[in-house]
Amino acid sequence: LFADFYRCDIILASPIGLTMATTSNPADGDEEETEADVDFLSSIDICIVARSDVLLMQNWDHVNILDSLNRQPKKISDIDFSRVRNYLLNGQGAHWRQLIMVSKFTDPYISSTFRRHAKNVAGQLKIRRKVPADDASVCDVLVRVKQVFQRVACQTVSAAGANRLRYFSDHVLPKLIRLNQKHTLIYIPNYFDFIAVRNLLLKREANFVSVTEYARVSEVSRGRARFLQGRKSIMLYTGRAQFFLRHKIKGARHVIFFGLPEYAEFYPAVVNMLNDGLSNIEDGDD
Repeated sequence: LFADFYRCDIILASPIGLTMATTSNPADGDEEETEADVDFLSSIDICIVARSDVLLMQNWDHVNILDSLNRQPKKISDIDFSRVRNYLLNGQGAHWRQLIMVSKFTDPYISSTFRRHAKNVAGQLKIRRKVPADDASVCDVLVRVKQVFQRVACQTVSAAGANRLRYFSDHVLPKLIRLNQKHTLIYIPNYFDFIAVRNLLLKREANFVSVTEYARVSEVSRGRARFLQGRKSIMLYTGRAQFFLRHKIKGARHVIFFGLPEYAEFYPAVVNMLNDGLSNIEDGDD
């Protein structure tokens, strides 16, 4: 069933797997990497990027292997030129290739990658599933709490992150510090936004802990314990930590979403974490 890249009909691989397979490091680590051998990708007719949302949670830079599709081969490897299509000889393989990207949600990285690499002469098509109101994720919130959605005005999409950070810095964070509000969980979907918010809290000398996908198990356990005991007022919780680890944060009584989660099911999952914290209030635990 398995064959060499140049003799197979179907290739099942991850983006990083293709990158590692096409790039070989020399024995001496000080030397540069050898040039990638991607000639076997020159005749790809159909490319399916399945579960693009999962690749986005890992490292989207590896998807740049799509740049290597349908290039003119640099070497002749037992090619039967009588069977090669004319458009491939003319370097127009990308205009006949089908690119299919499947994702649970829409993301600017996925959309820009699709627009850049989908060059088929038939054009581009986007199919989006409509969710009925009864099936919306907000309907899965089981805790009876007040939910406030605040629109932050911005002129361009590229400035949305900076505008959200400015609004958080000018309107939300001063209230948290002035009221000394404890047991506040701040969910941050994007890691770059997490870095900006963390630096802001450090600058304001706020009392907080952070739970990220890069933190050690001991750091996460210690931070969760301090947050539950009220020794740390604020916890920063990243979207990737929720995706990979699915923590159940105890002691949360307030939740602030710095942005909507990429996965719709994460919204009720995070909001329902308030159940334990609010139950402690009813039991008289301060």
